[in-house]
Amino acid sequence: MVKAQRGIHAMEVGGELLKHLADAGQPLSMAALSAASDLPLNQVFTYLVSLVRTGLARRDPMTHRYEPGPLAMKLGLHALAQLSPLRETFRRANELAKAADHGAFIAIWTDQGPTVIRYQCPDSYMHTGLHVGAVMSVAHSSTGRLFAALLPRHEVQALWDRDVAKRDGESNSGGDELLDYLLRDVRERRLARTMGLPIPGIDSISAPIFGQEGEVMLAVTVFGPTNTIDIAWDGETAGSLLALTEELSEADLPVSAYTA
Repeated sequence: MVKAQRGIHAMEVGGELLKHLADAGQPLSMAALSAASDLPLNQVFTYLVSLVRTGLARRDPMTHRYEPGPLAMKLGLHALAQLSPLRETFRRANELAKAADHGAFIAIWTDQGPTVIRYQCPDSYMHTGLHVGAVMSVAHSSTGRLFAALLPRHEVQALWDRDVAKRDGESNSGGDELLDYLLRDVRERRLARTMGLPIPGIDSISAPIFGQEGEVMLAVTVFGPTNTIDIAWDGETAGSLLALTEELSEADLPVSAYTA
């Protein structure tokens, strides 16, 4: 009989509180966490102070409710990226990018927008600010435009308008017309590209991977300095990227493989 290993009880209790936050699907009050964990309020409060300090939990200053924090999100994204279909997708995308000394990343759609879950670029590149957990602009990145073209309009409109307003200083000046024009083109090509946006001097091109029901699951993006990367619609990068994403989409990978 294997002897149970000794652990740190406080960490296990904190883990249980995090599990309740994750399972709830919505912010919870301290009273709700106390009831769910069968712990007194003062003890729940002590644990939450430490969980918030570490970034594993977040306290809404308006509602005083708790939800998983930025560190919990980062850990979740790293865990998601280790799933076999995602590892294969990134391996193939990285091979494509490295052949021309470019960078590559994979993003999923979250309620914050397109979120990077795997990322790689040559050491020689300038600092791009990209990292796991980075949220890309919906209106001004190739990744964001790809998702905007392929997701239901109501899921992206508010984020699109926010990005346009942030850049142009107006709430929606020409926003709907620009959205319609750009996204119609993206849907037809199954490709999106940007030049010098959102990072000056960096061009990028993105293509989708679809799930079994035809829904977009991932965006694969290849990027590089403007003077070195070819993002022409009929260029080598576009052709190779499309071939890759179409092959992986046709592999009929289960939706749960990306969302588990």
